[in-house]
Amino acid sequence: PPRPSPKQTNNTEDRRDQLLSNLMGGGDEDECSSPLLTEDCNEQLRRDRYRMKHHRNVNKYFQLSFHGLKLKQDSFVDSMEHRLASYLDLSISDFYIAEAISNDDPIKLMGEWMNESEHPRDDRDGMIMLQIVTKHPSLRVSADGKLMSDESRATLELLPLRCYINQKALRFIRNFFSGNPGPEEVLGDVGDGAIDDGDAIDDDELINIFFNTFKVRPCKLKVDYLPEKMDMESLRDGNYSEILNLCPLEDMIINLAAVENHDLTGWGSVFSELAGKWIEDICSTQAHKFLTRAAPVQLLSTLGDGVADLALVIIVPEDNASAYLKNVVGGTTSFASKVAVEAISTSAKLTRFAANQLTNKALATSPLPSRPRNVPRNAGDTFSHASKSLVRGLREANHNICVIPYREYQQSGASGAARGAMRGIPLGVVAPIAGASEALSYTLLGIRNQLRPDKRKEEENSFIAKD
Repeated sequence: PPRPSPKQTNNTEDRRDQLLSNLMGGGDEDECSSPLLTEDCNEQLRRDRYRMKHHRNVNKYFQLSFHGLKLKQDSFVDSMEHRLASYLDLSISDFYIAEAISNDDPIKLMGEWMNESEHPRDDRDGMIMLQIVTKHPSLRVSADGKLMSDESRATLELLPLRCYINQKALRFIRNFFSGNPGPEEVLGDVGDGAIDDGDAIDDDELINIFFNTFKVRPCKLKVDYLPEKMDMESLRDGNYSEILNLCPLEDMIINLAAVENHDLTGWGSVFSELAGKWIEDICSTQAHKFLTRAAPVQLLSTLGDGVADLALVIIVPEDNASAYLKNVVGGTTSFASKVAVEAISTSAKLTRFAANQLTNKALATSPLPSRPRNVPRNAGDTFSHASKSLVRGLREANHNICVIPYREYQQSGASGAARGAMRGIPLGVVAPIAGASEALSYTLLGIRNQLRPDKRKEEENSFIAKD
């Protein structure tokens, strides 16, 4: 074909530049050539690139949910006979923090710990109950001429809480509240509505709430923690909290002691002081639980508690022989039940780990079916998923050992069939093992839930019901 002349090439380039200028500046050559417009266009392009790079993933989030909020506020008329100002009674029947960072389906990072045998709940109680009595100060103005805040006495009570904490979700929430700069701060955008420093309100002019007394009643916390990885550099720098990321924690029960603080101003100082005292108490009295509830030691710790209870029942005599025999039988039965449940739970975890590893390495193209969202209540509920997993493994083995060699035989003869069989035998052996491991793991989970309905209810409560 004939080559285009230089004139035609120049016209094409000029036409392209004109089209680009029209897109950027609206088609007005005088405006496009303006340095001010060029700077605005570059600024807009930088903003668009930043938004594309730092766009929000709507499938990864955390949420705070409050249900059944009841608020009662009584205000008192000023009188010379008393200094009462108000009385507040706040109750929240249900509260949880959910996250969809560690899992595709949202789970409750923190919520109510349901256990009717250990701590039955009164329907009139809320998960969070707060009472605040406020009084006017005896002196309205201080000696230095500042307006005095009202004096408050507060009492906070929490129901037992259940936590399923994942390191990835914890880092996500920490980064969210760490104050990372947004697009406007990074790009240095200062609009017409920017607040002048002279118009800012001085913190000293704000009157924060003053708590003469803030009491928090004792609370129990049951925690499962799943780490992703341990930061060795941070550990070398002296951050020994990274040791917690070495192995998972399971069913760790922490007792939050009663706390009473005095003379605190603002909610920030209240929660800061409360967290500091709780951490100090946990480190001084319950630090051993971080070792005994770690995954490698958790089984031995649970069985050790059962052995200790059984030994106390057998060694300590009773005045009544029948009562002593009854206690021995009950203690032996309880110990045998703990051994059976722990054996089933450990076997379920090990077989699921084996199934996941085999699936990731040998069945990446055709993985096993995902587990149902509903927690199995008994062994009968596991039949559908267990049979599907077993059939998938056998089908994959048949495909690699029989179907592929037969196709190779049709295309390349006996030599091709032999090569296909040699390649398919390893996968044909691994696939049924992976399917059987998943089927066994899910069946054992149903048996454990049948023996321990309290564990099943905890797991059911950790998931959020879909609309």
